[in-house]
Amino acid sequence: MATINTTDPKPGFVYDLDTDTWFPLQGIATTTLDALSDVIITSPATNQALVYNGTNWVNATESGDITAVTSGTGITVSDGTGPIPSIAIDTAVTVDLNTAQTLTNKLLSGNVLLSPEERFNVTAVAATGTVNLDVLTAGVYYSTASATGNWTLNVRGSSSTSLNTIMTTNDSITVVMFATQGSPAYYQTALTIDGNAITPKWQNGVAPSAGNANSIDIYSFTIVKTGSATFTAFGSQTKFA
Repeated sequence: MATINTTDPKPGFVYDLDTDTWFPLQGIATTTLDALSDVIITSPATNQALVYNGTNWVNATESGDITAVTSGTGITVSDGTGPIPSIAIDTAVTVDLNTAQTLTNKLLSGNVLLSPEERFNVTAVAATGTVNLDVLTAGVYYSTASATGNWTLNVRGSSSTSLNTIMTTNDSITVVMFATQGSPAYYQTALTIDGNAITPKWQNGVAPSAGNANSIDIYSFTIVKTGSATFTAFGSQTKFA
């Protein structure tokens, strides 16, 4: 029986009670982990310290038996409601995309993302006036009806959340608008972020001045937050037909 100290839990780390030391999971060889007699792992889903008792990972708010991991290249933990993403000890943190996962403001460093799916906001509403692209819904806005007028693209978090709120200075985000065109064709004349006008830096230094008839024009913007409510946007327009 060991007394478990859950002070200052560190997501993605293991804790050796013998040496009172936190070790990052990524990069630890299996043999090194096997040598730890007392291991605590913190849950990346809840930031709650968990402890392996030889059979299961359990809430580490009380004393309990701790058993070292002795085999396998990964550990699967459970918070009692479902599996938390597996942790591959020899390589990197992996997420099973077949099971719904929610990552909010998480920084992934040195990990490989394979074949990610991305949400499209597909709408039959024709582009005209102000088009709101809500990044909390999807980073891609696809208007399947032919545009009926020139438009302003407004990028925001949602109707109640600003992009400025959800981004940190020096972070970037890429958003894309698919604009279906008939004849005559129309084009995006302005970009706003949270309702505030932004002058994009356009590919090849030339801002679009027309749309492309009977095609789909794709507008792509990489937006960099350089300060509070201050952004730089890099844009392009490409014809697909």
